[in-house]
Amino acid sequence: MEYKIVMPVLSDTMDKGKLIKWHVKENDRVKKGDVIAEVESDKAIMEVQTFKDGVVKKLLAKEGDEIEVKKPIAIIETDTKEAENKKEQEEKPKERVQKNNLKETKEEISIFEDILPANKPKIAKTKAAASPAAKKEALKINLDIESLQKEGKIPTPAHLKDIKETELKKYFTPKALKLIKEYQIDINSFKLNKKYKEEDIKNFIKENNIPKISPLSSNQKAVIQNLKNSLQKPIFHIYETIEIGFDIKFKFTAYFLKILAKVMQNHPKTRAVLKQNSLQIYPSSNISVALAKDNELYMAVIKKAEDKSLNQIEEWLKEIKTKKLSKEDMEGSTFGVSNLGMFKIEAFDAIINKDDSAIAAIGEIKENRFKTIFTFDHRILNGKDAALFVKELKEAFLEGRYV
Repeated sequence: MEYKIVMPVLSDTMDKGKLIKWHVKENDRVKKGDVIAEVESDKAIMEVQTFKDGVVKKLLAKEGDEIEVKKPIAIIETDTKEAENKKEQEEKPKERVQKNNLKETKEEISIFEDILPANKPKIAKTKAAASPAAKKEALKINLDIESLQKEGKIPTPAHLKDIKETELKKYFTPKALKLIKEYQIDINSFKLNKKYKEEDIKNFIKENNIPKISPLSSNQKAVIQNLKNSLQKPIFHIYETIEIGFDIKFKFTAYFLKILAKVMQNHPKTRAVLKQNSLQIYPSSNISVALAKDNELYMAVIKKAEDKSLNQIEEWLKEIKTKKLSKEDMEGSTFGVSNLGMFKIEAFDAIINKDDSAIAAIGEIKENRFKTIFTFDHRILNGKDAALFVKELKEAFLEGRYV
């Protein structure tokens, strides 16, 4: 029987996942619980497991592909006898090469099609490991695939894309070709009568005002979706300057999280989310914290912050900067915090994260004071609720409560 492994749904905003890495290949035997792949979803990289024993019959996606959620990415043959027989069968070398050759796609020829010199003497037909299209093109441009494969200049088996790229190296330096791919420039824009350097391509880009196309990552798509959802919420702001009545010995964000978590315990609606026409009020102060990593934005969640010491919170802040965040690391919050004070930003407005009730945007500390702009979801907290909450938070900072 066939068991299909699908792209998992790992968050409520996820519509596609990116296949980062396969841990298996076709005809591999797998057992229940084995990790077969890694996928990037929303803001984290997750492992995908098989829940049945069997043999990998077919991998339906390539590393780097983006696949819609619930779409199959692999097929496992679970019939033990049939699966074992398939695994034991060995392809003949020629059959294996032919099978690999059939995997060529339009994407492989991409920008390199129909642009190379054709009127050259033909070399003898080759027995090299290459697709029919690659062999045909090699004959057309008088290229010895076997020799180049022995020298490690062309992969085995070779595809049409490899032949085109090899010929293009006569006319473009590696850095020039890299720029052409990055900016998706049509090779037909250049006359193949000289060797182009990186500087030549840069000048061409500038003269023709060509933009660099940078595809959105799964994380960026999730952030955009979250912004769209957040902007539909009925919100209001409270602007405050808060005075600090104690000496700062830890990172200031740690103090803010500690005091905020304690004050949230006295204001149940700050621990609430709106679901199906009801407020779900959680017992713990779970706070999402804005974090920038590798030019991406994440909202990592510190759980049960009211029970943690300042030292524990500071250690958590250090840990999330380097660890690979999981789905669990970014779920379960009801209130958010974003701090740009370390960048000398006096004040700014932040957007509420997912289903959180509110978010606090923290500005730079000056003379033991800092400005904070609170954004509240009016469906969860009304003006009075928010005012009482902010009032207690201000008093806690001034009196040095909870630190």
